[in-house]
Amino acid sequence: MATLRRERERRGTSLPAGAWHVCETTWGEAQRVRLVTGVPALAESPERIRSIHAVGFVRTGGSEDHLLLVQNKDGSFTFPGGRLEGSETPDAALKREVWEEARAILMPNPVPVAATRIEFLNRVPGRIHRVHPSYLLWVVAEVASLSDEACIDPAPNGVVGRRIVPVSEAQALLFPPALLVLEAALSQRKENV
Repeated sequence: MATLRRERERRGTSLPAGAWHVCETTWGEAQRVRLVTGVPALAESPERIRSIHAVGFVRTGGSEDHLLLVQNKDGSFTFPGGRLEGSETPDAALKREVWEEARAILMPNPVPVAATRIEFLNRVPGRIHRVHPSYLLWVVAEVASLSDEACIDPAPNGVVGRRIVPVSEAQALLFPPALLVLEAALSQRKENV
């Protein structure tokens, strides 16, 4: 958690209570968003959770923990997960997304470790904003099994493959906020051992 404190100190008092990282970016061609990532309580309205991702720990028999990562078409790495579809529950969406993106099955009862508040900063013609703001929930879980089947992500700009990497390598591959989420997951894991 030392890095989380440093991130807060570096950014001063501009972060909302419980937040570790704030950034503004553009999704797609024109959707500007502000992403506020921090403690799970940032997702103040569970019915507004629209996406869920898992920090999946993989047992390899070695001394260092390993993680399940997915690689996006742009070459970046993150944790598997994605949007809820229709009336899906977060648990059902997580199960489906982790299977689609990484051909993995998680152990039951993942534990929330972080949330990202997604604030839409502009209106894009033709895009419907049913929930504003919406939230992305980050959970931690053990990977129960991995399939040898090829990953097939139906999203047009989606995942192209998975990697199982030691934590030290994941720390070099991830960018905030996923790096901060990993730190929270490692802290939570340490508390439960």
